[in-house]
Amino acid sequence: MRRALIAGLVLACVANAWGGDDGRTEWDVNLGLQARAFAHEGLAGQSRVQPSVSVELEYFRSWDQDRQRLTVTPFLRLDAEDSRRSHFDLREAYWSRIGSDWELHIGARRVFWGVTEFKHLVDVVNQTDLVENVDGEDKLGQPMVHLSLVRDWGIVDLMLLAGFRERTFPGRDGRLRRALPGKGSAATYASHAEEFPIDTVVRWSHAAGPLEWGIYHFSGTSRQPLLFPQVNGRGEGYLRPHYPTIDQTGLEAQALFGDWAWKLEAISNSGFDGRYNAFNIGFERTLVGFGGTRSDLGIVAEYMHDGRDERAFDTLFEHDLAVGTRWSLNDAADTQALLGVIWDVETDEYIFSIEGSRRLGSDWTLELEGRLFGGASLPDRNALLESLFDPTNKSASLQRDDYLQLELKRFF
Repeated sequence: MRRALIAGLVLACVANAWGGDDGRTEWDVNLGLQARAFAHEGLAGQSRVQPSVSVELEYFRSWDQDRQRLTVTPFLRLDAEDSRRSHFDLREAYWSRIGSDWELHIGARRVFWGVTEFKHLVDVVNQTDLVENVDGEDKLGQPMVHLSLVRDWGIVDLMLLAGFRERTFPGRDGRLRRALPGKGSAATYASHAEEFPIDTVVRWSHAAGPLEWGIYHFSGTSRQPLLFPQVNGRGEGYLRPHYPTIDQTGLEAQALFGDWAWKLEAISNSGFDGRYNAFNIGFERTLVGFGGTRSDLGIVAEYMHDGRDERAFDTLFEHDLAVGTRWSLNDAADTQALLGVIWDVETDEYIFSIEGSRRLGSDWTLELEGRLFGGASLPDRNALLESLFDPTNKSASLQRDDYLQLELKRFF
């Protein structure tokens, strides 16, 4: 990452030199003050309060009549409790060349794919920044060469992903983790190239009438690791990540009919001890002007299935129902809220979540987040290791991690 940062700074200097007077430069700064409050002390005795601060900068430069662009986005978080969560990442540092029917991007980028609300099966390009949030939505920057070709029959994306980003894990003092902490520095790989592979992605996306879809194939090192319990020289347990080599074909599709949106994500994956299939399917109904007001209310329902059943190590739920509601007040403060629950129909484990945000004036935003975990047996500290191998009690290590989080952000 240090070399990537240096490369980004060099690119910024070159961009300014090339840009001349016809260029456009923008700087954005986002400062965040975050506080998490947990209902209980952690299973391993972790603190109930977890404060942190973050800063994210975005530098954008365009020139050559907007045909060339440079984006650099560094991110830093400092956490008072978990040293692993104190981390720096270069989220993005890439140069773009825009043609009439093509785009070329070179550097570290974040690419998101997916249409469903509660889980994104097809989002395969970037590694998860797990110390940021347990929901997997935050991603690390991925070095790549990305060519997009725009045609009448759709958009073709060709990607070479250069190098591998290891997943981040909360430390021993961190919350929202498994019974044992993951240790990224101990990672092993199925690929002989280890952390320096060249992965490939080909994707075709198109839209026709009310239907939008994207189909891709990924070949390379899985972003999702297998985790193996180990013991260090001090007698402390940890989880060693192992990253298999996979081939994964994915489909995302969405059909829009008035106030209804029907959604599907599906994958077929080989590399985790054989081939398996998984899918998410559901809908969202938007009630515009709900109750005679200017607010909108969305109703979301989804079903998630994983063909590995109890062998699905990388998800808490493999046969789940999820329902939720999205509320947008449509006011000047852009007030929004999302409530949802995911329920495993076989084990009765569940996660209830709430997210909300509201602008405070033109430069401030207040965000609320909370999760409640239930339905699993609560192990004592002496039974933590056993809970790692119980497929009917996957969320056991999270049962004392119910929390509320407030984050105040200042934008410059």
